[in-house]
Amino acid sequence: MENKRELRKKILTTRNNMSREDVENNSILIWDKIINSEIYIKSKVVFIYLDFKNEVMTFPSIKRMLKEGKRVLVPYTDIVNTKLIPSEIFDERDLVLNPFGYYEPKTPQPVPLDKIDLVIVPGVAFDEDLNRIGFGKGYYDRILYRLSSRAKKVAVAHDFQVLNSIPSEEHDVKMDIIVTEKRVIGATLQ
Repeated sequence: MENKRELRKKILTTRNNMSREDVENNSILIWDKIINSEIYIKSKVVFIYLDFKNEVMTFPSIKRMLKEGKRVLVPYTDIVNTKLIPSEIFDERDLVLNPFGYYEPKTPQPVPLDKIDLVIVPGVAFDEDLNRIGFGKGYYDRILYRLSSRAKKVAVAHDFQVLNSIPSEEHDVKMDIIVTEKRVIGATLQ
């Protein structure tokens, strides 16, 4: 089995070489599955990443959530303490492009973790046992580990990012569901 570093490099190379059209098409198929699910419909407070470099697109879904009246939380990165702060946004104008090239809230509006119903989780690679490999800094693992047990962890990925098996460690947090353009892995979305 490849180690995490090798897997990250291989998957990210493939993802970075995707056409914008393929990213958009996959994202539409993935979000169609999610927005029609009971988990999504019943959620009131959603913690969702802001897509970057050919990740499954989230901006259109964030707009939809805001229009539907859901509370939308996005990550604010506290680089000094290596942690994510779920910060509420009310409009796209609450976001700014940071020096690292991704969007985040202009001003953090922290919301307690126990308020979160649904987390839309990014990642580099996943497997059929619901394991996840991120970028290796542990930002998401630290926050996912502290969530309420009722919060659903739904990972979104292009199907090639889901392998039969990936290396996992005891501290890694498993997903409840992984949604790709081709399939839903894990618990049902209903």
